[in-house]
Amino acid sequence: MPVTKKKSAETFEVPSLESSPEYAALVAKRSALLERQSALREERREVERQIKALPAPTHRTSQRVAEILGDDPETDTLLHKRLAEIRSAERDLEDALEIIRRRLAEARGPASVAVCAAVRPEYTRRVKAMVAAVTALRVAREDYESLLDDFIANDIAWTHLVPMQPTFCGDRHDGHLDRYLRAAKEAGYV
Repeated sequence: MPVTKKKSAETFEVPSLESSPEYAALVAKRSALLERQSALREERREVERQIKALPAPTHRTSQRVAEILGDDPETDTLLHKRLAEIRSAERDLEDALEIIRRRLAEARGPASVAVCAAVRPEYTRRVKAMVAAVTALRVAREDYESLLDDFIANDIAWTHLVPMQPTFCGDRHDGHLDRYLRAAKEAGYV
């Protein structure tokens, strides 16, 4: 039987890091830069395709020489110039994206602190519910272990009842349940 997640009538959603205006602005800036990078990449591919499609030049002059001579600048010269501009812009965008990545990493901490502050009451409620459930399990386990102790003390062969040891709880005197409850208490949730 698959485990299904129980949905409460009131579903709580953790706010995203973008609830921080600073973090959201950096994410928006990164998106804009990525869009620009994509557009430049497409333009570069198109210019490279056009350059490749040009016939082999019989003679090549620079744009300035063509202007001095009064000639039309050669298409391949203009395309090569544009290709160099695009490549330069792509390098600049890569640098800018790296800076944005570092700024996002720096902004993540303060944004996470703000989200955690907003979520603290709900988190506390859920930890307390876990503490209550673990405490109830601990009491039930102690009751079960007490019954087993009585079987053993009275030399009763009880294994035909099918032993159901709660080994997932760890040791009965200092197991996982006790450690969880101790940690919750030290964290201030109990």
